[in-house]
Amino acid sequence: MKITALDIRQKTFEKSFRGVDKDEVQAFLLQLSQQWERMGDENRELRMKLDHATQDVQKMREVESSLYRTLKTAEDTGNSITEQAQRDAELRIREAQLKAEQLLADARQKARSVVDEAYKQAEKTVADMQAEVSALGQEHQRLEGVLETLVRDLQHLATDALEKVEKSRNRPKSSTAAILSRAASVKVNRPDSSSESATPMFVNTSATSSAAAVGSPAARPATVSGGGDASSVAARPASAQPGSYNPKPGQQPDPGAPAQTPGPDIRPNPAPHENPGISDPSRIYQPEPARVPDPTGPRVEPTAPDIRPVSPDHPEITQPSPSRHSASLTEKSFFDEI
Repeated sequence: MKITALDIRQKTFEKSFRGVDKDEVQAFLLQLSQQWERMGDENRELRMKLDHATQDVQKMREVESSLYRTLKTAEDTGNSITEQAQRDAELRIREAQLKAEQLLADARQKARSVVDEAYKQAEKTVADMQAEVSALGQEHQRLEGVLETLVRDLQHLATDALEKVEKSRNRPKSSTAAILSRAASVKVNRPDSSSESATPMFVNTSATSSAAAVGSPAARPATVSGGGDASSVAARPASAQPGSYNPKPGQQPDPGAPAQTPGPDIRPNPAPHENPGISDPSRIYQPEPARVPDPTGPRVEPTAPDIRPVSPDHPEITQPSPSRHSASLTEKSFFDEI
């Protein structure tokens, strides 16, 4: 049964014999109701505080649980990130090691191939140089043979020239005088002009004797006394004779004029050369001295690799033995002989 302050105030008691004092009972009930009312107010206030405190506690618990969950999540996330970072680091380290090993292997392989190619190129260059030296030796021998042939030919030509000079010196001098006297006694025999037609003719601008000789149908080649014909003797231009009748071009000849006595139109040959068998020295071909080929051959640049090999901790490629090219080093070169 719930008792309130109002119930305490309105509580009535039955009257009996020798009962208590009514005023005291009323005062006590009033005081009790007041105390009860105050206790009820305090109780309500405390309940309200308790409710607020309970709500605050509940909120704090929720915050605590959320913080705990957040911390747990952060811790789990940190752990997972740390583990993932460790795994990534280990994976990257492994990949870097594998890549470095692959690069080292490729570099060593490329270095071996470059060294092998350099050795092959060197051997090929040495073989080419030896072949070129051999070809130059053969060319030198051929040029020496050509030089000897030219020297022999020059010796033969010089000997022949000296023999001709000696023959020309030993030739008698009277032959020249005989030739000159024979050339001076050359005469031209002209056929008789009485058989020619007496009809007048017109003379061209050329010489009269030459026009008559060409225009006459009975013209014959003139014979030269002393042998030979007139074609072998040099022609001399016709000149006007003093005291004779020389018609001008376009003028008819005078029939009453005395017959013309033409002079010889052919003059003798000039004096021949003293030594006709000897050629002019300016026409003799002077051979040039033979050119010796340049002994210095083309310079071959040494081949250098584009990529320098990575040197390992210990040498993996053995150096070639020096006795491999001993034969090519000890043999004499063509340039050493020169």
